[in-house]
Amino acid sequence: MLETLGGNRRQMRHSLIEDIGSGDILVVRNDRLGDTILALPVVSTLRKAFPKSKIHFWAAPGVAPIIRCIEGLDKILEGDDNGSVDVSNEIKSLNVKTAFCLRPTLSNARTLKKAGIPIRIGTGRRVYSPLFTHRVNISRKNSNRHEADLNMDMLAAFGIEVDCEFPIIIIPDEANLRFEEILKQHDIGNNKRIVIIHPGSGGSARDWHPRYFSELADKLASLNNVRIVVTGSESESQICDIVSLAKHINLCGKTDLLLLSALLYKSELMISNSTGPLHLAVALGSRVLGLYPPVKGCLPERWGPYGYPDWALTPDLPLCSKCKPGSFSSCFCMEQLTPDIVYKHAVEALNAYV
Repeated sequence: MLETLGGNRRQMRHSLIEDIGSGDILVVRNDRLGDTILALPVVSTLRKAFPKSKIHFWAAPGVAPIIRCIEGLDKILEGDDNGSVDVSNEIKSLNVKTAFCLRPTLSNARTLKKAGIPIRIGTGRRVYSPLFTHRVNISRKNSNRHEADLNMDMLAAFGIEVDCEFPIIIIPDEANLRFEEILKQHDIGNNKRIVIIHPGSGGSARDWHPRYFSELADKLASLNNVRIVVTGSESESQICDIVSLAKHINLCGKTDLLLLSALLYKSELMISNSTGPLHLAVALGSRVLGLYPPVKGCLPERWGPYGYPDWALTPDLPLCSKCKPGSFSSCFCMEQLTPDIVYKHAVEALNAYV
């Protein structure tokens, strides 16, 4: 439901679309990697709907490097959603007529108003929602719809025809060269099939056990021409060590976002918990297999590989109140996804390339 200042809604929508197209557009999604990646179809939609407008993106500093690689964006602003960096003056230097605030926080709403953006679009139902000039009533917390589709609702509410495609991500030559060096360093020939195992989730979901990932990695490594590469952040080194056990290539903590992107793009399959790099892989056009707990806020209907529901596995169990994000929990739901089950689906995914 769209909240406006009153009057004929159809006429207001038409007039608003004309206003949006008369200046620059700013998309705001300045939090975690996965959330930001799932906002990217908004960029594709805006580029097609308003080809004469410049489109800018406000991203978190840690995510900005990959956002700079997106085709069709004009300016990338960096700043977290907590107001630690004031980008209002930088916004003022642009001709921003409209801001789509896909990360609605008090700090973001204040910054957009301070920057003097005349059309500020955000969600309703929040105490600071009056800081937005136009509000769309979206309840993300209780929604069964995909996060990417919820982002698209912010555009569809104004009659903008949505495009569910990810924009093109162009990986820099420098990152591709570093990837080639890794291939040489580990003697990975062009005939090898790279399977990425990403055992962490950054605490965003209930994790599959590292020992299961280890068993799965060993089984997959026995397949013809398959090489296993383990990835993760430096803080996840302990679980990555359990998975690799010196048998597989362990790049945990050794890849920045651009090198990881090059690796994901060249891989034939990524297997992981629900996490940002999984969504990045999908946006790059790579195949994934995501493992999801039976938790309402973590289900693949909301956070699965966008556009590919068959690429997600969830234990065939009722919703569990004991499942908690992280590596440990007081239940055994994720253990019901055995390595044999995941291996079967992984082999099917790899055979799809043959």
